[in-house]
This record gives sequence, C-alpha cells and structure tokens, in this order.
Amino acid sequence: MDTDTKAFANPGPAGLMVLAFYLSALWAVFANYAPRDTVNVLIPLGFAGGIVQFSAGIIDLKNNEILSGNIMLAFSTFMWLGFWEFLAKALHLMPMDTSLIDGWVFLVMGILMSGFTIAYLKANKVAFYFMFFTDIFFLSGGIFFLTKKEIFFFSMTWALPIIIILIIWLALGTVLNTFFNKDFIPLGKPYWKDKEE
Repeated sequence: MDTDTKAFANPGPAGLMVLAFYLSALWAVFANYAPRDTVNVLIPLGFAGGIVQFSAGIIDLKNNEILSGNIMLAFSTFMWLGFWEFLAKALHLMPMDTSLIDGWVFLVMGILMSGFTIAYLKANKVAFYFMFFTDIFFLSGGIFFLTKKEIFFFSMTWALPIIIILIIWLALGTVLNTFFNKDFIPLGKPYWKDKEE
C-alpha cells in the first residue's frame, strides 16, 4: 500500500468558508450594519462552523498537516465558544458581560496565532496575510475586552472585512488551483524560500 497517498483532499477551504460566514455576521453587528440582537445568528453558525472546522482539523492532522490541522482545531474551539456562550446568554444562563473571560481567551489565541504566522512566511502570500490580520483581530479583541479602549474595538472590527476577503481569495484559489492543476487564481509566492528553491 502506498503510504504517501493522502486519504482525504485538503479540507482547509471548507474550514475557512465557515469561518468567513461566522466573521461576516460578527462584523455586521460590530460595524452597526445589523441590530445587536441579531448576534444570536452566531448560535447556529457557531454550531455548524465548530463541526466543520473540527472535522477539517482532524483530516488535516490525518494528512500529516501539523500546522493547519492544529490551527483549524483552535478555530473550531473559537466557534464552539461562540456557540455555547451566545446560546447560554440567550437562555439567561450566564451573565451578558463575559468580557473579562473573553479578553483572556482572545489574547491567548492571538499570541498563539502570531507564533504560527511565522511559519506562514513559507506559505503563499494570501495565507500569510490571512494569518497576519487574524492576529490583529484576536490581539485587538483581547485588549479591547480587557481594557474597553475603543481604538482596539475599531481595530478588531475593521480587521474583519480584510480577513473575510482574504478567506474568499484563499478558499477559491486553493480549490480552483487544485481542480485545474494550475495557478488559476494567483496566491502569491512565499516570502521565505529554502535555499535549494
């Protein structure tokens, strides 16, 4: 049996797409394009997104993709947190203001993602910038939740449309470039190349 053959195709685009759905809804509320009470749409999006991203992360790890697999599982946890937190608040099972807990979760996530971004210097440029702006979102969110300084809410909010655009670009590029077996949608060469390359 050929042990080099991967059992599954790349699940990354599916995990990214559900993240884009979730972040689009979050951005609409944060940017005041949708009423605050519509934030409960994140309950079903968090549930569906958590399942898809968990599955994508496990498949990535099965395919020996240690970086993307672990990141996707971390994103899955973020989705599950959103699902359970918004559900519990809607059912009045927990306080509406959980910012002092959310702040630390976002901050730790931001620090971890920033560390992983270093490895993305060896990935295509769209993937690198997706990670870079995701770092800004989580770090800004963490500091905002802990300090309530509006400049960090602004940074968190307006990192979102950039992230969403990069996700669309990256998901389409990954799927279509694989399908057509050529650079149908350019994703940009890595910043960091090994010497033999």
